Amino acid sequence: VDAQINRFDFTSTKNTQSNMTFSDSDTHDDDSFVEVMDVETTSPGATAAEKAALTLSVTPKHDIIGIDAPTGTIQICASTQAADLNQDDVSKRAPVDIIVALDVSGSMTGDKLRLCKKTLELLLRFLLPRDRFGLVSFADDAIIEFSPTTMTPDRKQVALKKIKSLHTRGCTNISGAIGLAAQEMFNIDEPNKVRSIFLLTDGHANRGVSSSKGICDIAKGCLVESGKDNGTPPVTMHCFGYGEDHDDSMLQSLSEATQGGTYYFLDDDSNVASAFGDALGGILSVVAQNATLHIKPAPGCTIVDVHHEHKLEQKNGTYTVTLGDFYAEEKRDVLFEVTLSPPNQDHGVGEINSPIPQVSVHLSFMDTIQKSLVDGDSVTCSIGRPSGEEVSVPNHYVTVQWIRIKTSEDIQKADALSAQDNLEAARVLIQGSKD
Repeated sequence: VDAQINRFDFTSTKNTQSNMTFSDSDTHDDDSFVEVMDVETTSPGATAAEKAALTLSVTPKHDIIGIDAPTGTIQICASTQAADLNQDDVSKRAPVDIIVALDVSGSMTGDKLRLCKKTLELLLRFLLPRDRFGLVSFADDAIIEFSPTTMTPDRKQVALKKIKSLHTRGCTNISGAIGLAAQEMFNIDEPNKVRSIFLLTDGHANRGVSSSKGICDIAKGCLVESGKDNGTPPVTMHCFGYGEDHDDSMLQSLSEATQGGTYYFLDDDSNVASAFGDALGGILSVVAQNATLHIKPAPGCTIVDVHHEHKLEQKNGTYTVTLGDFYAEEKRDVLFEVTLSPPNQDHGVGEINSPIPQVSVHLSFMDTIQKSLVDGDSVTCSIGRPSGEEVSVPNHYVTVQWIRIKTSEDIQKADALSAQDNLEAARVLIQGSKD
């Protein structure tokens, strides 16, 4: 297990997955400690010796679309790439609040629980005194084993003793575990800005709320809506499913209930350490928070749609997309479609070498390492509009991402049709998506 955990660099991650005040101190023994960060503001065009926490690129599906081509829109991909986190920045990382909800039902007896205990012990090694850790166990009911508190050396020893004392019991009450973990998270005074719940289970819910939809609704209500109501930083949920017989569909949906959540399928007990390390590596390497993408159409263009759950259309036709936290080395794409801008004399009608702007995009975010607010420069996406019907070869990456988005949307529509017992329409939709 040590080898599996230690092969991860916990200062960086490539795993895909929130907000603003931090301490420069690495140690503090007071639970009521309020972390404060002096925030500087970086305006567009500002230069810095350090590598930017986030970089933005914008790629059209086609570089050239002739003015007579039989298409009136173009798909564009805005890609945001997070920088890596070097060793000098480890102590400057954002402090975290982590609560683990651990399944201790009868089926976890033996190697599963032993390995989970070892993994939690290793987790404690990577937490600094300004980080918080809490533990909820669940079987027939959910129990607070260790209330969230800062991880000073003495408290780590208390947490370690509690972890070692855990034993299996009863059935599986996932809804109770989520509710209690959320309650503990929201009871934290002056919470850290990076907050996560780890849910570890090997079976199906058979106590409390047992339906997949009911459990997901509880997660959204407890972790998403409650957070909006009290104005606290968002909470992400990372789900770990053990064995072939766990409810993978439910855990996948649970992870998607919170922005930045992830789901890990573990068909072999030995994989738990590596999966846990992957998720933890991301949480401990937040390089940017509150990232927001701003999309503005060029004159003569209109944004047809932005394919993202957290999009918001403004009255002037622009869009903002809330991206949340970024972890070291993470990359995320936002796809959108715009109507083509008509050529005009200012842009050189029919000239391939005079690309015409279609849209401009910029990022705003909190750089957690440099402790500065960043409002980035705009990146303009332009394409050639020569005379004729020429359309350049489609960009492979954008094409693949576009197919992924459209397929996902078709599956959601088919699920809705199936729920209405309209199975034939669902089949036709899926077949059309395959074709």
